[in-house]
Amino acid sequence: MNRYLLVVIFLVVLMSVNALGVPIDPGMGPARTAVGSGPLAPLWNPAGALDSPGVHGALLVTMSSTSEATLLVGASIAAQNSPTVAWSMYKQGSDQETWGTFAFPIFPDTTAGLGVAYVSGAQTGISFHAGVLYNGGAWAVGASVMHIGSSLFGGGLPIEFQAGSALYAIPGATLAANVFLSEDTLLLTIGGEARIWIIDVRWGLSIIPMGGIERLGMGIGFDLFSIPIDLALGANGSSFQPYASIGISANIPAWW
Repeated sequence: MNRYLLVVIFLVVLMSVNALGVPIDPGMGPARTAVGSGPLAPLWNPAGALDSPGVHGALLVTMSSTSEATLLVGASIAAQNSPTVAWSMYKQGSDQETWGTFAFPIFPDTTAGLGVAYVSGAQTGISFHAGVLYNGGAWAVGASVMHIGSSLFGGGLPIEFQAGSALYAIPGATLAANVFLSEDTLLLTIGGEARIWIIDVRWGLSIIPMGGIERLGMGIGFDLFSIPIDLALGANGSSFQPYASIGISANIPAWW
């Protein structure tokens, strides 16, 4: 099965034409608080969901040799001078978390995002999330807080804080850094993206201080017959258990 998956990925790469980068970036890992955009952005920063007028969708599937497949799916709708409304979902086995998010501008080059989330599976509960993002063109910085007020609704979900920055000063390239903090987890991530001819090449490394590597990955982004595709391969943990990801996104410009 793994052999056939690699063959399919190789054929897709060979057929890719007119490549364009898309916001899923699976090869960058969690380094997305300052660079994530589109309907999957609320998983890292609700403020990144702000989008151009139209309907947007994204799907990302990650397969690992040590755990069940992970599914990320999202959709959003945006209109001129109105907040973007986004729906996003994370699912692995019986564990699922669903977000509803509003993203909107608050200052020049600055956006905010607010929303509510519902978790089911090993834990169940309702919580709120919020984030802010500044993108000045040459650089960006963002921060978000997840699972706000979970205890008020009978849940025991820990508060999660994420902060990140990105540098765009190098033409055709992005460098990003991220920190994730919860009650028992500290995760540091660095990542990057560069345009090589018509393909976006991405990489990411996440470490647990004093605990080794959490995730290492590389990915590419391109258009396949006008459909944006993301592919990534990497390893989880210090034992380097392999994983593979494939993402698809779609954008329909506003007709209203």
